[in-house]
Amino acid sequence: MGEFLTSKAGVGYLILYGSQVFNLTLVMSGIVVLLILSIILYTIISLIEKHLDF
Repeated sequence: MGEFLTSKAGVGYLILYGSQVFNLTLVMSGIVVLLILSIILYTIISLIEKHLDF
C-alpha cells in the first residue's frame, strides 16, 4: 500500500499514474504483473515449506 501512496517508480507508481491519466491498459498490465509476481512468490514459499516440513 505504501508504494501506491508515496512511490516515484515501480509497478505501484505505474498503476497510480495510469489511473490518473485514464490509461486502462497501463493499469491492467501493472495488476497482471503484480498477480504473476505474487503467484511466483507463493509457489516458492510453498516449496520451501514442503522442504522444511512445517
